[in-house]
Amino acid sequence: MKKLFFAAAAIMLCFFNSCKDSATSSTGSSDNSTNDSNLAKNRRVMKAIETGDSATINSLIADDAVDHQGPHGDIKGGDSIRHWLIDMHNHMKDLKFDLIADAANGDYVFSMTTFKGTCTDASMGMPAGTVMNEKTVDVIKVKDGKMVEHWGFLDAAEMMKMQGMGGGHMDNMDGKMDNKMAPKDSMKK
Repeated sequence: MKKLFFAAAAIMLCFFNSCKDSATSSTGSSDNSTNDSNLAKNRRVMKAIETGDSATINSLIADDAVDHQGPHGDIKGGDSIRHWLIDMHNHMKDLKFDLIADAANGDYVFSMTTFKGTCTDASMGMPAGTVMNEKTVDVIKVKDGKMVEHWGFLDAAEMMKMQGMGGGHMDNMDGKMDNKMAPKDSMKK
């Protein structure tokens, strides 16, 4: 009886696996072209931010876009986001995004980059002359060929150092700061 059960289970496993593979191959080419197109758009936007290419930024950011990583919270509306991205080039000399890795899954693009540049003034939240060399992870949603939503993730401890707020070492996963390195006004008891 056990042999019959294992044989039936093995046959079903092979059947389900082959169904999954055939479904992937029948839709894989269109999914791959969408993924490739979305990856290319993300790379074009990064290059456009570096160079201040407003035409490319304007063509790839949707009018109703939301950026969840704005300097003071969400930036809503394509005009505001486009202005902010174009203006970033004006306040950072030697601005560069070094792509470490990226991937796409349908409407979503995921990328890990090293963001580099030197602040020319204090408008980016750091003192003028601050050298940025920060790893970031970005998630972008693309709809109808345009970027409609963005989430960005930075190393908070490194950002605090660049903003002159101390070391900010994290001592555990719940985000509590090591009291030796945290700025005194940020510690909560």
